[in-house]
Amino acid sequence: MRMLKLLSLSFVFVLVSLFATGKAQASCTATVTALNFGAINPVSSGSVDVNATVNYTCSSLISLLSYIKVCIEIGPGPQDADVTNRVLTHTAISSEQLTYNVYSNPARTTVFGNVYGSGSPPVTILHGPYTLGLLATASGSQTVYGRLAAANPFMQRSIGQYNSTLPVTVRMALVSVAGQSPCLDLSPANIPLSITATLISACKISAQPLSFGIHPSNFSANVTSTSTIASSCTKGTPYQIGLNNGLYAVGNQRRMKAGDGQFINYELYKDATRAQRWGAALNSAETLAGVATGLTQNATVYGSVPPQAGLRAADYKDTVTVTITY
Repeated sequence: MRMLKLLSLSFVFVLVSLFATGKAQASCTATVTALNFGAINPVSSGSVDVNATVNYTCSSLISLLSYIKVCIEIGPGPQDADVTNRVLTHTAISSEQLTYNVYSNPARTTVFGNVYGSGSPPVTILHGPYTLGLLATASGSQTVYGRLAAANPFMQRSIGQYNSTLPVTVRMALVSVAGQSPCLDLSPANIPLSITATLISACKISAQPLSFGIHPSNFSANVTSTSTIASSCTKGTPYQIGLNNGLYAVGNQRRMKAGDGQFINYELYKDATRAQRWGAALNSAETLAGVATGLTQNATVYGSVPPQAGLRAADYKDTVTVTITY
């Protein structure tokens, strides 16, 4: 009978030791891939979606509790007001920012945060049940769904790289049932999630038709008219706008053509005095050069048709190609 009591005491001693060892050996390790939105073309960009992956392994000696709950928390970045207002900041111009966020679901409706019970909670994952008294390991992965918002004024932001870093914390808890309570692991895995986007130079351009109107064939003074070229490029982008010589030019003399094969000379200029011919030679006085503001910039084309002998009554037309180089 005494031997039986000794065996009972020995069993209790071993079990208590197992409890204490289980707490001491609980730990998590984790890695996370970068979230890279890539090169953003501001002319064609809407929202941009990319993903990252958190990989984790948590282990502990299981005693009376038979589940491992893993909690993944993502906090705000260094420039963020909170987890619902996350921003990427230009690497050289701190006032230039792009809005984005990370989500815990593919539909990107639930912000991936770090406050339990809020509208932007951490992700909790339950592993188990495990056999009593065994060293249990819970391994898995969680997708982080990133979105760069379409509402960003991309054209009004400076070209270059934007980035941020979010703190990711992976914790664990030993539980008997699933729940929304936080993981209270005092030795979590802390890893940085790197987020980047690169805003590239891009432009768009349009031109209004230029009409010289209706005139008698023996007009005696220059006939003038104007048109407008509208261009917009990413903020800070140097650009040049050039006009080719049209379809019927002889050398640098632009000409319009009638249906019967007759031609009439005309010219296009950059200035109201019609002294600076508008051509297509890059890095020369022929083109119109500027630096983009990100907003639409208008340029006036000044046209002129000089008096010419022997003209027949007809409709004269030409097509000039407008090119923006950046």
